[in-house]
Amino acid sequence: MTYHLPRVAALSLALSLSLTSGAFASPLDGKLAQDGLGIEVGAIVQGGRSEFASNDAGLSPSSQGIVIRDRNGLSSRMVIGLLIAVAGAMAQVSPKSVESKSYVSGDYVVTETTTTYYSEAEKAQMREQTSKSIDGVFSTKFSDMELQLYSRDHFGVGESSGYKTNFYVGSGESIALESGFGFGVVDSIVDAGGTPTTVTYKYFGMPFRASVVAGPLRLALSYEWNWLKYGVPRADRLVHMDERGNAVVRTVSHPWHFDVSSIALGRVSLTAGVTAQQIRKTDYGYYLQAGVMF
Repeated sequence: MTYHLPRVAALSLALSLSLTSGAFASPLDGKLAQDGLGIEVGAIVQGGRSEFASNDAGLSPSSQGIVIRDRNGLSSRMVIGLLIAVAGAMAQVSPKSVESKSYVSGDYVVTETTTTYYSEAEKAQMREQTSKSIDGVFSTKFSDMELQLYSRDHFGVGESSGYKTNFYVGSGESIALESGFGFGVVDSIVDAGGTPTTVTYKYFGMPFRASVVAGPLRLALSYEWNWLKYGVPRADRLVHMDERGNAVVRTVSHPWHFDVSSIALGRVSLTAGVTAQQIRKTDYGYYLQAGVMF
């Protein structure tokens, strides 16, 4: 099923209006959704042309799963700090430069390679820079770890199974700017003209997000730069048979997400949003999340 922007926008707007109309005993808190500290456990529903869908094959799986989020806690800071530490250690033991020189000696071509490594003073400076970078990560105002788990067999009644996670850190005052890294694999089994077809989504890349508090709501726009999109053959993006005779298709995208979220009663997290694999396309997906913060 194809979900167009007006229908999904109307759904999101209707949800936002219902949330702000006094349906809850306590007002919604958009600032808590931005600045709040806690662990959130909830559910997510996705449909339409989400990032798990295939625009090339016109297949849109329905996805239901569990969301676990660490809002402004240590999870993202620790993971990103560890990556910086590992990268800094690898850089210290890597060659500073490698030079090759070839010349003819008799009947042979001789190649001499000169490898230069960092001095102890340079290594000490690199360690100091790595330490400052890690300190900077732990001093950021915002951090967010979100893990999405999908299953066709153990919970939910969706068509998708797999996981997706993003780690964010960032800063800002009126506008929060965050970035980090993420990865995931989700397989969806969709009926394509009577043939069960597996739509495979793979993600490893860098997400970017800008968010702002607008009264009782938090508005967020994010973009996921998926490095695994590059190098995927055109044939893999269309339905084809694999070596076992199963119908398969690979979906690739750098999806955009726009969502509206808030915290009700100081603990209940609510989010409604739309997804676009390509801004210039008219096919959009939607997602709804609800959870409890601890």
